[in-house]
Amino acid sequence: MGRFRYRRYTGGPDPLAEPDPPADAALRAVDELRALVAAAEADSDAHRAELAALEAALSRYGEGDRAALAEMDPADLRRLLGPEGEAARARLDSADHGLSPRELRRLGDAALRDFEKGRGALPGGHAGPAGPGGATGEPTGAFLPYEAAGDRPLDAPATAREAALRRARAAGPSLLPEDLRVAETEPESAAAVSLLIDLSHSMVTRSLHEAATRAALALHALVRTRYPEDRVQVVGFGESAVELTPAELVAHDWRRVPGTNLHHALRLARGHLRRHRGLVPRVLVVTDGEPTAHLGEDGGARFAWPPVPRTLEATLAELDAVLRAGAEVTFVLLADDPRLRAFRALVERRRGVRVVDADADLLGPLVLDRYRRR
Repeated sequence: MGRFRYRRYTGGPDPLAEPDPPADAALRAVDELRALVAAAEADSDAHRAELAALEAALSRYGEGDRAALAEMDPADLRRLLGPEGEAARARLDSADHGLSPRELRRLGDAALRDFEKGRGALPGGHAGPAGPGGATGEPTGAFLPYEAAGDRPLDAPATAREAALRRARAAGPSLLPEDLRVAETEPESAAAVSLLIDLSHSMVTRSLHEAATRAALALHALVRTRYPEDRVQVVGFGESAVELTPAELVAHDWRRVPGTNLHHALRLARGHLRRHRGLVPRVLVVTDGEPTAHLGEDGGARFAWPPVPRTLEATLAELDAVLRAGAEVTFVLLADDPRLRAFRALVERRRGVRVVDADADLLGPLVLDRYRRR
């Protein structure tokens, strides 16, 4: 899964187009290739032109234009530089394979901008943030001048009352800018959030895996830029579950593995919430199928299809433990089949659980919307 794959679903200007320093191992491979180009003997004008174009691409890559790698076809390098050139190109490709921290941030920022500009907007008028930073706490009963409250919506009754009081003191226009009022709210508490993403192969066959990756990157961008006091964990779950960094999620190969071990994922989420006691606990589960695996008493994964009753029992017990910890749990379901509907009916009965439906287009906006709702 190469870095250039992530350009095609950003929905706007290429966030990877800006220069970014290559890794040291990539630069060493570039130096090898440039030495081979310098030592190569050209036997025709066409051959010299190809070597010059290759040298130019290598120079651009070394200066940070990592898109220049696409111009270095392995077959051409073997023809021009022999097996040594092909081997150096393979080392360069391996070193360049991942995304740098800056590129990950750009992808997350691009996804966040895309979702907030309305591409894939939620039905029902969910327009995003209600105030500075994207959300507000409980109303205090007091009101603030509009200019002191950022972009919160106006409170019409409080504004009319302020204008009436001003006119009672002295005649004047029916409404002045200083009459505008918004409701004051308490500061919002920081949150501990676990985003659990189904890594099963069905997410690939239904073309949902890239949408899930993009939603996670946008969530990280939102937290980094507007909620830096929050603590966000991303967990991927297949046959077993594992906590993932944004880079690890992007690099995940989505190979065909059996199992949807939500039991293990919820256990990791509960550990995250326990480590951050005192923060508002939230869990978001993104899945397109029912649980088909759980952890056994020895800590190993147990997979069965069709699922055995013990898998469901273990998963629901872990969900109940998360709810007892005070967390609100949102299930985002990306499919609709009889077995998933039966699982949905079981979790919807629990206080503190919300279940919503989504597709690839709505997934990102919906995850951000549920995250913002404290």
